[in-house]
Amino acid sequence: MALSFMSNEILDSIVTSAIPEGFESLALACKKFHALCTPFLSRHNLLRSHFYDFTYCEKIHDCTFLIRTAFDLIARIAVEPIVARYILNADFSKDSFFMKGRPRDFNPDIRPENFNIDAQLDCNASVHDLLASSPYFKVAGLDWNEYWTAIDEALENRGYSQHAAAFLLTLLPNTKTLSLPRRWKALDATDKLVNAIISKARQPHLPANKPSLALVTSFRTSYSYGPQERVDLALATPFLALPSLRSFYGLSCVATTPSSSPDHNHTAISREPYHLTFRSETIEAVHLNAGCIDAAGIAAFLAHMPHLRSLRYSHCTKEGTDEGWDICAFITAISHAVGPHLEELSISIRELRGSIALGKVSMRDFQRLRKLEFPLEVAVCNTTYTETSVAGSMKDLRLDDATPILLAALVPPTVTQLSIVSSGIDAHAPALEAVFREFAAKKAQIVPKLEDFHLSCPVSPSAGDKYKEVCERVREECEKGGVVCTLNKWESSARFTWDGEE
Repeated sequence: MALSFMSNEILDSIVTSAIPEGFESLALACKKFHALCTPFLSRHNLLRSHFYDFTYCEKIHDCTFLIRTAFDLIARIAVEPIVARYILNADFSKDSFFMKGRPRDFNPDIRPENFNIDAQLDCNASVHDLLASSPYFKVAGLDWNEYWTAIDEALENRGYSQHAAAFLLTLLPNTKTLSLPRRWKALDATDKLVNAIISKARQPHLPANKPSLALVTSFRTSYSYGPQERVDLALATPFLALPSLRSFYGLSCVATTPSSSPDHNHTAISREPYHLTFRSETIEAVHLNAGCIDAAGIAAFLAHMPHLRSLRYSHCTKEGTDEGWDICAFITAISHAVGPHLEELSISIRELRGSIALGKVSMRDFQRLRKLEFPLEVAVCNTTYTETSVAGSMKDLRLDDATPILLAALVPPTVTQLSIVSSGIDAHAPALEAVFREFAAKKAQIVPKLEDFHLSCPVSPSAGDKYKEVCERVREECEKGGVVCTLNKWESSARFTWDGEE
């Protein structure tokens, strides 16, 4: 075998070069390589256990792992650079959450295991040198000394450092899933650095010289669900241009036009420099949970995603935004932006303080939709619009006459799995009955591919008696038409598996 003629120095170099990406495969290649890898196994396993699925935490009973801030992790990488290559799943959501009572001169875990536990290394000097050697500042047009001063000031105040959190993103060549800190915010310097990171990640490169974030396939913002929690959707948009990104999970994102929001700081993807650089040719799945986005906001957002296949959105009224929601205009905007290629669509209401605007919506522009979920409020506002509108060809139609049109408008003929969500109030019963009246007779003509239907029918006392009676009649109609109908006892019951679902 050719390996037997190589010197141990060359073989040792091969082994160390393979850590961590190809180390385990190399160790299993043959007995000789396994023997050469054995001295590195203990350290490899330790680093893998600490950093493969990384999240900020404090292991009180393990003094070798005390990484609670972006600065801690940067310092750890500065002393042992290979640590950065172990981070595959980076959850930075809890950056600086464990800062209470921490002394300014506390040193994070920057000791290899064979270092004396009492040894004190100069964290500041290590990070200082790391910043000085970074190529990203030149690309961003930033002075690294000024940037370091901003990090140091945050450390003096024992608070979250946006500058440190952004610089950390320059050090992650193997990361595949990325969650931003919950305290992530817009700053001119860090915005420029992020744009430099994205620009460099999109450039051609050799496999052995991957730029930071070039391999990220899943990206998410990290906030809570409450009405007080809100993040400008524009903060996330530069990351959506990452070259390998496939899915985006946004929590509590806000994108509303100035005309519909009293808080003009939250606008629909219009703040520089994001709207100039954001375009994704790779994103296939987007989940926007507890968001507050209007029709203009979702249209601007989706215009940059020519290959989107799956979209899930749940609406939540946020403080400082309009309490009502024009869901019909919202769905219409989606159909115009991604209707020709979208395959999965879920629209739901998490919390709505105002009312649904009356309107009319058609799903007919969704040409490839297979899975569809929407709240029954969509049918309610459509039927109400039909009764009250004086415009168009529907002005003389009664509710009964409009029934075939309503079913055809709400469910494209390509759909195989359908879910309609409702709180079960009796006011929803007429709209539900209107959609599915004579369904068995119309099924082959209007929804020929429909096989699986889930309908919310909450247990008493949540659902009204009239609504539950209609649910039973709908189930009978579906069974006559050869469609499996499941009545879910809870409004939030899981229904389908969605692409990119976590």
